[in-house]
Amino acid sequence: MGSVVNNIYFKSNKNVNELVIRAGQKDFNEINVIISNADRNKKIPQLNPFLVQAFVKKAINRHENIDNMKYTRQGKIMFTTRDPICAVQLLSLNKFMEIDVTTNILWENLCSRFLIFRLTRPWRN
Repeated sequence: MGSVVNNIYFKSNKNVNELVIRAGQKDFNEINVIISNADRNKKIPQLNPFLVQAFVKKAINRHENIDNMKYTRQGKIMFTTRDPICAVQLLSLNKFMEIDVTTNILWENLCSRFLIFRLTRPWRN
């Protein structure tokens, strides 16, 4: 997804962190943050859950707001939280237990009308 959301649903020049904070001002059930290996050809190995928990406690200030963590079939880790600040902290990770990672967010549980700051219509000037 990168640092700027730019697709057919979210036409905004705001970065992902700003959109997550804006979503936090509204009601929603959960925010899902995906952490994947920076090398697209590799998966994140299944690590000892206690070591992962210790790393998350050290790296994320609001770790107590993480509701769930699971490995996906695609070799990624998905964190579920209701706290937008915790989600932004997860999105800002560059390394996860000495593994270079990229982060992404699943927008499927968030209504797009809360995230779009300004609608742009290319057919009108």
